[in-house]
Amino acid sequence: MTLRSSLSQPLRRAFLNRPRRSILVAAAAAISLAATTSITTAAWTDSEWVKSAVGVSSPGDCSTNSMFTNQAWARELHGTVLNTNLDTVAGVQGLTVLNNGTSASPTPVSAVLVPGTTDAYVTKIPVTALGSSPVSVGLGLGVPVGGLGTYTQWARSQKSGQAHGAAGLVSDQTGAVDVAGTANGAATAPKSASISLGNIVPASLAGVTLDVGAVASSSALDSCVMTNGWPMLDTTPTVQRQYGIAGLDLTAAIPAVGTLSTQGASLVGAVPTQLNALLGTGGLTTGISDGISALINPLLGSLSLGSISTTATLSAPDLSGVTAMMTESMTDGIVTINLGTGTVKVNIASLAGSTTTGLNGMEPNHAVVLDAAMTTAVTSRVTALLDSWKNRVLAALTTALRSITLNATTNITLKLAGINAATIGVKMGPSTLGQFLDGTAAAPVVTPNVLGIDLGGVVAALLGPITSALLTGSNNVVKNVLNATIFNAGLIPTLGTNLQLLITPVINAVGPVLTAVRTLVAINVNVQPDQSWTGSKPADVTAAAGEYKVSAIRVGLVDSAGLLSLSMGSSLAGPAALVLP
Repeated sequence: MTLRSSLSQPLRRAFLNRPRRSILVAAAAAISLAATTSITTAAWTDSEWVKSAVGVSSPGDCSTNSMFTNQAWARELHGTVLNTNLDTVAGVQGLTVLNNGTSASPTPVSAVLVPGTTDAYVTKIPVTALGSSPVSVGLGLGVPVGGLGTYTQWARSQKSGQAHGAAGLVSDQTGAVDVAGTANGAATAPKSASISLGNIVPASLAGVTLDVGAVASSSALDSCVMTNGWPMLDTTPTVQRQYGIAGLDLTAAIPAVGTLSTQGASLVGAVPTQLNALLGTGGLTTGISDGISALINPLLGSLSLGSISTTATLSAPDLSGVTAMMTESMTDGIVTINLGTGTVKVNIASLAGSTTTGLNGMEPNHAVVLDAAMTTAVTSRVTALLDSWKNRVLAALTTALRSITLNATTNITLKLAGINAATIGVKMGPSTLGQFLDGTAAAPVVTPNVLGIDLGGVVAALLGPITSALLTGSNNVVKNVLNATIFNAGLIPTLGTNLQLLITPVINAVGPVLTAVRTLVAINVNVQPDQSWTGSKPADVTAAAGEYKVSAIRVGLVDSAGLLSLSMGSSLAGPAALVLP
């Protein structure tokens, strides 16, 4: 619908020269309901005042006259997805309210009149639209967290020269931006969309989505100015535009993350088998035998070592806590790595904006660019998170293994002049591995036994220092062997090395994903078509003369606007035109 333009200068002079009495009568007859819309203030709002006009209060002033045609428009989703114009998707076309200078009428006609008004209407996006293609395929929209009807489109067009459009998370009654609990991306706010970039450009952005939090925008226009005590069209009207975005995340499904999770779980699952293997030749038992042999050899004197062997048992470790860490989700507030889902999520709102206000409060048409510095920062954060996770895994494994119980028995045969002269049994434990490491394990039980007749007590005398050394040194032998085979070297450090081999591909995979998004996707917030735009403005970012439009966010492919050029939370006010009473 084309709105009427302002009066020509000759007609305006003739009009203003009419007798004041008749003018006042006409003005009184043209009184209409005053605008009562309001905008709440919060961290995520942005105001742009183009001009503030001051009128002279009189009958037929700028709140009560009936001299303007006007327009207001609101739309939650606008643009093109997968070569489908969203104008063709039932239920997504938005709301337009036109005022012909006499009355307001909405499109669609099913829009609901706001109680207490004659010129304000509201519509909701129906659930049937949310499940349609390409909305469901390209945008991943479903029933909002807040329930049906959360995606609100509100518009008011008044014949007194005021217009107001609002879309997104806004009040049904006034069109005010509803920011309660959403300025910092609170979990209670509905998510507006998950833009499935992988469904749109599968070759380059497979598994990548942009998750847009609750959005809202509002555009309010006052086109009336008092001239010589009479309402006239303001050529530089008062405009207030606001927008809000509760959050913007980039989530990428990275195969290397899934591999880290599954193969990491396999590594942990293999620990009990590796512990059992240590009880065999060349492992824990061999180390204990060798350690005790080294302990007593300097004390043998005329005796010689005939044989030494060790048997041991270990209780089963409880590795449930370590296994759970293989599906853990970890975050530093900017980057989140979810091993269970195989994804890396980047909080773009905080990374590219502020950790407190996100992408709110930006200048018109602000470009959100994942530049090289941001890519480096994200890679560093991923590295730090995974390094910390690996250290926590190893610490948890250490704790679990310190809790298992060891029983070990070493049997020694000693010879004198080539003949078996004595045996010694050394029983260590039962104590936990942690107790052996801390020096608090139960004292070993040493049992010497002289074989045959010990003439003159020679053998018994020789066994005294050996027995004493075994009593004081056997547990320390076990400690040294545990450190050499499980803790300081061996099982736990080897697991750390193997985890690092799985972590490195994750770190290497993050940068290329962010680079692909930077190269292929353009993101702008506080989009206002009539304001300056850095670089080449997309063809879909348009507004006619006198239209004051704002979109909370626009996401589009750089070279394929047909596949994706989506604006969310868009509202518009104007143009207004002066008509004869």
